[in-house]
Amino acid sequence: MIKSPGAAMAASIPSRWTPELQSLARIIFGFLVFRHGMEQVLGFPGSWLDVQAASPFGALKLLCFPGGLLIMLGLFTRPVALLLGVAHLLYWLVEPLPEYLLEGSRLFGSRGAPTDHLVLPALFFVYLSLTGPGPLSLDRWLKRDAGAVSHPRWAAYSLTVLRIVAGFLFIFHGSGKIAPTLDLTSLRALAMVLEMLGGPMIMLGLFTRPLAFLLSGEMAFAYFISHAPEGFWGSFREPNQEAAILFCFLYLFFWAAGPGPFSLDRLVQSRRGRVTPVPAPAPTLV
Repeated sequence: MIKSPGAAMAASIPSRWTPELQSLARIIFGFLVFRHGMEQVLGFPGSWLDVQAASPFGALKLLCFPGGLLIMLGLFTRPVALLLGVAHLLYWLVEPLPEYLLEGSRLFGSRGAPTDHLVLPALFFVYLSLTGPGPLSLDRWLKRDAGAVSHPRWAAYSLTVLRIVAGFLFIFHGSGKIAPTLDLTSLRALAMVLEMLGGPMIMLGLFTRPLAFLLSGEMAFAYFISHAPEGFWGSFREPNQEAAILFCFLYLFFWAAGPGPFSLDRLVQSRRGRVTPVPAPAPTLV
């Protein structure tokens, strides 16, 4: 099937912004990680939990101070992103996951659950280590990174895992809003529906671009309504506040990048003859 020029142009509008939105997500994720390092190194701003520097979480936060700054700047992005990604995943496996299995601590959703602000940055950083920092970076300005995708097949797998995990974690924010006292005509009820339905659809990669754009807007709305009144530093101090920002910019990135080659969207398009399946996400060349 041959697309009309107008349809092809409309379809390319979000995808052409993938490099810039990848850079934007990198800067936001890097800043939030850097903030954790500031808490540990500078004692500012106030932290959600006070931890000892010698503890696993304290060591991770110390690493976040230089690592988050380098990620924000887009300097030495690939090795730093890989180091931070692996460190976040290892910490999640060493402390939060065993506490959930052995002590019944909260692991997913809101109200202090740690998974969102550990696993989402971890998987996004692994993706960055394979695809590069994007055009808005010192690596690109210094010509240290040409923007080519390293190991295209692994990059495709990484994008798919990131999308599936993001959708899975999103479901818990919806299920956490279910309560006998919930007003079904309230904004909270609407958010519950979006999260309970949107999470599985993101996992499957179905209607990914329009849905990701809608969910990014929902997270932005939730941040400005519920968290921004706490002030700049206070608006992302708690894990749930930070999760709203992470999901907002990650879904905005998915709106541009699409679901990747392993998704129902790709399957439907290939059966209609509109696309040829590819083993990797689009490169981030300007």
